[in-house]
Amino acid sequence: MMQQKKMGILCMMVSVVLFSVMQLFVSLCSKSCGVFYPIFFRNLLGVFLCMSIIRKRKVSYFGNLKSQPYLMGRSFFGFLGVLFFFYATKHAMLADVSIVSRTGPFFTTIVAALFLHEKISSIQIPVLSIIFAGGLLVVDPSFDSSFIPLGAALLSAMCSGIVYPLLRYSREREDAMTVIMHFSTFSVLACIPFLIKDFSIPMGMDCIYLALVAATGAFGQIFLTYAYRLAPASEVAIYDQFTIVCSIILGYLFLNQTPSRNSLIGGTMIVGASVFAYFYHTRRKIQK
Repeated sequence: MMQQKKMGILCMMVSVVLFSVMQLFVSLCSKSCGVFYPIFFRNLLGVFLCMSIIRKRKVSYFGNLKSQPYLMGRSFFGFLGVLFFFYATKHAMLADVSIVSRTGPFFTTIVAALFLHEKISSIQIPVLSIIFAGGLLVVDPSFDSSFIPLGAALLSAMCSGIVYPLLRYSREREDAMTVIMHFSTFSVLACIPFLIKDFSIPMGMDCIYLALVAATGAFGQIFLTYAYRLAPASEVAIYDQFTIVCSIILGYLFLNQTPSRNSLIGGTMIVGASVFAYFYHTRRKIQK
């Protein structure tokens, strides 16, 4: 059991690095690439990877009929979340986008309470309030990032708040690869009309960056999925906060981006509140 937990944590850390590097490559793509090309190629590779895994497992490709409302909701809001996230990444600092997107748990808790009737514990209220306040502090316009892209990052976090309760609801109903296959296929099909409308062939380094976005994004999703399969969500989710640290380092090294004071304070608030909540719940479990 302990070995399985360690593997889950390792998978989560690998996914954090892969998603952070993916974000860097999205930022490096030229403006002519837009946001739909990275989304398309990332999910196209995901479709082929899922097909090979599903074929070996002999599970459903797109789920049963009863699951479609939840799978469609997950795919639709997941697509919007990625769209907003990629737009923000291309127009704002990596660190700022990562910090604002970490406010997702705030919206997840609200949606879960409203639609899944999950109880909000007394400790969640101040913790989530600090997380949301940290995100708002970063969204505040500065010389480094404008409000519009960071507003998009906040919308991405809101979409995540809808997606994760849907994932929890369908966890016992469909295989994880089926869920990813549904989302990847939906995203590929949703991108096609926009790509046809403004069709252009990626040139030069954009081809390499798009290939790297596809590889890091697809494998990052797989490692993330297995992280939650190998270890309890409450024990591995905390390591997702290291995305902020990775984005700060990558932005500084490759894009010459230095986080503002508001960004550092907001990021510290989010990471600090998340770490506190993790150890608080861990201690409660030990005492029980």
